[in-house]
Parts: sequence; structure tokens; C-alpha cells
Amino acid sequence: MFDAPVLFLVNSVYQLFTALHLKNSILKEEKADILLTDVTEKLREYQERIKDTGIFQRVLFARTKDLNRKYAVGKQEEISEGFDQRESIFRWILSDELGEYREIYFSNFDTFTRMLASRYYESSCSFICYEDGFSTYVIDFLKEGRAPVNSHPQGKLLGEKLQKVLLYEPRLAMRGDRFPNYPLPKVKFGDSRLLELLNYVFAYKRPERVTDFIFLEQSFRAEGMKCNDLALMKACRDAVFPQSFSVKPHPRNPQNLPFLQGLTGKYTCDAPWELFLLNEGPGDLNIITVCSNAALTGRIMFGMDIPTVMLYPLFEGKVLWKEDDILKRYLLKFEKEFAGENYYTPKTIYELRNILKYLGGQYE
Repeated sequence: MFDAPVLFLVNSVYQLFTALHLKNSILKEEKADILLTDVTEKLREYQERIKDTGIFQRVLFARTKDLNRKYAVGKQEEISEGFDQRESIFRWILSDELGEYREIYFSNFDTFTRMLASRYYESSCSFICYEDGFSTYVIDFLKEGRAPVNSHPQGKLLGEKLQKVLLYEPRLAMRGDRFPNYPLPKVKFGDSRLLELLNYVFAYKRPERVTDFIFLEQSFRAEGMKCNDLALMKACRDAVFPQSFSVKPHPRNPQNLPFLQGLTGKYTCDAPWELFLLNEGPGDLNIITVCSNAALTGRIMFGMDIPTVMLYPLFEGKVLWKEDDILKRYLLKFEKEFAGENYYTPKTIYELRNILKYLGGQYE
């Protein structure tokens, strides 16, 4: 097993960014496979370019979205049925057979990952969780009462196989579980090898329209969360010159509603936000969001003090189904540790308008 490769599981564009960074840094000398899933449909577009880089032995694809939904909140008998059919399910959803692995790097505690833990339970293969935004800091995904699968004998095996959690800022973790947190290496400006790799895989092109104010949308609609984020976007747009405002859509939302509702022009760069910052730098940028992790990564990854307006005090709805209170504590802790002078959390729309005007918006 010491000569066996490692495997990266990737469910999102942000996870792909981090997986490529890991392969380019602390796992540079390791043989590795990468497995993309349809949890984010856009990942299909990157398959061939990832193959072209030659840094992975194999690039696999799996249709896991329906599997994860079917068994995540099922009854114990249904969950047992899924694990009993594990190998036939794998043959159906995987583009190729899995190999033997020394380590498996993952971000989501979904049904597919738990089935992998079940499959490799008797082997010496270790499971390592790597950061997927603030959820990796605040959610104890294996907590007994959080989901039915957590009390299932097979569903619990991932917790037994999990060795550690990799985070860009381990000191911010407040999940409350027993797993040790280790630092992910920061992404270095000037790492031309990494930038060339990322730009090729994501086919990076500078957005045709780069505005001074960019609102980072979150995946509320993809998660079925009712909220007032569109109203907040409108309030922000109305407080600045409309031509200075745009919305970066979240890749997992089914429609670009801000664009369809006329709140923004079309945002033409679909590369990860972190890659945009690596290429373009902060410039005259002002970030607005409810509480998108992407708004925080400029500070956590790169040490950029970009003017950032966090709207979570004005947000109506839940960001997380069960851990909203922990998330608020996390954001307060982040603010104390990293906020700097250019970090704003308006408590009223009036305060929001004045902050945006101060940052260069619509002066009377």
C-alpha cells in the first residue's frame, strides 16, 4: 500500500482549486487519481484539460448527486439496502473501476464518500478531509443526531477511517468533533507553476467587465433556502452606480436569477474567485456578500485586505440548516482575527448605503 496512489474526491469548483493546489505542493511527488462528480455539473468541462496536464494517473467521473440525495435522509432499512448494493452502485455510477489507494482526500461527508469508507474499511487506506469553505470549520458532519446515516453501522465507518482535517486556518475551527486540524499550505503569489496549471485547467480568461463592486452570490437556491439575498443585491446596486456593480453567480444555483431579474449584467468569468484574485489582484475591488467563503479567502489564503461588506446581519433566512448559530460565532471570530480596517458588517440598510457610498459608490 505504500506505493499505492492517493485519490482526490472533488464535488465543487472550489474543491478542484484546492485539490490542484495540494497536488502542486505537499503531494507533488505522490502518484494520484482524481475523481470528479456531477454534484457540480460544470466539473465535466474540466475533465479533458485535467487529463492534458498529466499530473494525475487517472481522471475519473462519478454520477453521485442522485445517490447522495436518495440515501442521505433515508430510513435505516433504505440506508442498509444502499450499502448492501454498494459494488453494483459503483459499477453503475463510476466511469472506471477504483484502484487501491494509500490515502483518500475528500471534502463532503456524503453517501458516496461513506460508501468508499465502507469499501476500504479493512485496508490501510486513510481518509483525510480538506477544506471546503466555512462548513469545514463549523459543522460536525458525523454528529449522531444530525442525519440518519450517522447512526447507521456502515455510515459510521467514515468517522473511524478519518485521520485529520486540513484547513487554511486551523485556529478558526469550531466543529466540536474529535478530529485534529492541520494547516493547509497557503497559496503563494508568484508561484508561476501553480498559476499556469490553474489557468489551463479552468481555461481562465479575464472577465470582459470588471466592476468596482462585485456581489458574491451563494448557493441558497441550490440548497432550497428561502431568503432575501436578491433584495439585498438590489439595495446594493441602487446605492452605487449601476455600471459599477455586478453579481458573480454561484455555480451550483440552477439559474442566474440576478441576471434574469436585471440586477446585474452578465458576469463572464466562471473560474474560481480565488483564481481571479491570483491573476488580477485586488485592484480597486470592493466585495459584497451575505457571508460567502470566497469573500474571506482573499484574507485567509493571500493576506489581501480587500474592502469587504458582509451582509449577514441583514440576511433573512438560514445560511446553514442546523449550524447557523455556530456560523455566526465563526464569522465573529474571523472578524476579530482577520478583518482589518476594510471589513464592514452593516446592521441597517441605511448603514449599508453609507458604507457603499464611502467606498466609492453613488455620491449625491
